[in-house]
Amino acid sequence: MVPASAVDAGGTRERILDVALERFTRKGYAETSLREIAEELGVSKAALYYHFASKQDILLALHLRMHALEAEFGPLASAPDDPGTWAALLDRLIGIAIRHRRLIELHFRNPDAVQQLHSGEMLERHGSSGEGLEAQVLRFVASPAIDPEVRVRRVVSLGAIVSFYVGAAALSDIDDEDFERLLRKVTSEILVPR
Repeated sequence: MVPASAVDAGGTRERILDVALERFTRKGYAETSLREIAEELGVSKAALYYHFASKQDILLALHLRMHALEAEFGPLASAPDDPGTWAALLDRLIGIAIRHRRLIELHFRNPDAVQQLHSGEMLERHGSSGEGLEAQVLRFVASPAIDPEVRVRRVVSLGAIVSFYVGAAALSDIDDEDFERLLRKVTSEILVPR
């Protein structure tokens, strides 16, 4: 085993998070133990506790990575509601979906554990309400002033992105590059009336 002092160097906290992300996604949050994470890293459980007080703190750190993605939408929050803005929003969502595929899968595959983070005070203590990105997206679909067909097309185009994570196992043979190309094609076809 590696002593805790040696573990501190070289981004060990990030390595812990990366291993936990892979395990929580593949095996499940509830089914993964801190011992398994420590063994995969080749460190003691004490070394993990040096960086995280609990398994839930590891999940929180991963969840906060997701909240950090909201910053990528900054300019769109105040952009005018037009087809170009919605297309730009979808383009960013698809890019994020591909770059952060495992992180998003973690949320879809462990909804109960993530919900516990939202039901407690943990997110509030870290300055995150969890509503930023959702509120930004809803602004483009919830307004009754927007044509109903446009609203439906926008919601369905979002669904095309989200559905990948719901059915990820059925599409696991498609590599990221092909998936991104196909996802962009399908969402644009949904948005453009025939």
